[in-house]
Amino acid sequence: MFKSVRTSLTALGIAVSLSTSTLADEPVDDTAAVEAAIHAVYDVISGPVGEERDFERMRSMYMDGAAMGAVGPGPDGQGRGRVITLDDYIERSGPWLVENGFVEVPTRTDISVWGEIATARSAYEGTNSATGETFLIGVNFITLFKVEGEWKIASILWRTETDNWPVEAAFDD
Repeated sequence: MFKSVRTSLTALGIAVSLSTSTLADEPVDDTAAVEAAIHAVYDVISGPVGEERDFERMRSMYMDGAAMGAVGPGPDGQGRGRVITLDDYIERSGPWLVENGFVEVPTRTDISVWGEIATARSAYEGTNSATGETFLIGVNFITLFKVEGEWKIASILWRTETDNWPVEAAFDD
């Protein structure tokens, strides 16, 4: 009896070992992980009027030295922009997000992954959380880097939609 129990336990151990190693050898679905990271970026800045945003969580999603920036038309019709740090964004936009309430959601996202680098074009809509009114439409261009198995934001540049730059134009290849 003990021999058959020991044989069964040994067989079970081998089966678990084989199935675990097979699972570990399978490729990770990086596209899904990148998409989850992007959704988290939208989620962390969204919330109702009066709700503090979790900026420590936000900081954990970004690489040290990550760049953020907005691009738009200048007075002469040429593109203008500025690049800021994550802390600049939190300092400038944090109070506004709490005072006004804001929900930003992706409406379309195209992702490319190459090794530890990912890029995404992510169209978004921003709505007033109190009224539900959409007041902001545009596209985020996001670069991510896989650090110790976790996708981190390296940069985000965004541009709001205009008549000359409709969202769909960002997705024409």
